[in-house]
Amino acid sequence: MKHNPYNSQHIPPQAPGNQQGFWSQMARKGVHFPFTRNNHHVPEKELRSRTPSELKKLKTFESDIYSEREIHDITFPWWGLVYFYAVTFAKGTAIFMMPLAFVLLGIIYLVTNISPQSSIDILTFLLYILIPSLLIWWSFSFFNGKLPIKTLFSLSRETGMVTLYGFGNNVRFSHPFVEFDCYLTTSPTPQGFINYQLFLVHRYNGYKHGVPIGRFINGSRDLDEYKRLWNMIQAYMDVSQPLPDIPMNEPFRHKDSATVAYDKAHHRKPDFWFSMDDDAFEQAVTKIVEKQNSEPPLGEVIQIPTTDSIATTPNTASA
Repeated sequence: MKHNPYNSQHIPPQAPGNQQGFWSQMARKGVHFPFTRNNHHVPEKELRSRTPSELKKLKTFESDIYSEREIHDITFPWWGLVYFYAVTFAKGTAIFMMPLAFVLLGIIYLVTNISPQSSIDILTFLLYILIPSLLIWWSFSFFNGKLPIKTLFSLSRETGMVTLYGFGNNVRFSHPFVEFDCYLTTSPTPQGFINYQLFLVHRYNGYKHGVPIGRFINGSRDLDEYKRLWNMIQAYMDVSQPLPDIPMNEPFRHKDSATVAYDKAHHRKPDFWFSMDDDAFEQAVTKIVEKQNSEPPLGEVIQIPTTDSIATTPNTASA
């Protein structure tokens, strides 16, 4: 089945939502972010995610994960996450904890009356910890520094589809971008702070899962940053608009027709980000952030046309 990309200039009439599903109802109690016109705002965290010295690596960035056509948000499978934490702990133990323990053992042996046998027993105990830690850390080399990953969700500028994945990279659901509503939910942290989460909630199905687009700026406590993220995602999905002007998109801007036209009209250098040194990069980002902070984080609200017909939006995962 062919799907039409999202175009903010030509949005088809949308039926009212049916408010089904417990999770969807709970998510809709959060703050609703409407569809808006592109004001070219982007989150500061996305701007600062990579320094100029790292930007050149984007020229070989894997296009099946992030490109002008589609974004895949990736994560570890559950066992990979457990293994990753085990390797991290083992590395910390081998590099920091064990050398410190051996030094302390040597000091104790020199300045106290500890018996040689007790020292040998303690040394043996430390080796029982060090050797497995080294083996776990060493095993990571078999993955060539990389663990298997799975796709959590994808956003397709090319087809206009939003897809959420589950266990084994199986598709949970896939629907057009315009059929989702954006909600910001809040929850308290153990430290008493507010934790923000930004979700896309499908308007016509009571799924028990939303699309966690807030992961792009995970941990931010600035409400306006989530609004700018929503603006950035809308711009990415909107084929009538240029790709968001962030370093991550620099290698792909010349491949997108709307972006090429915009860059030409605004005399944007093809290597605007790549040509900067660290100091120039910091100055450019600071200037952009200051300008954004003086303006509303979202553009003009788009009045989406409505229809009285009943929505029939099957899960197009297998389409």
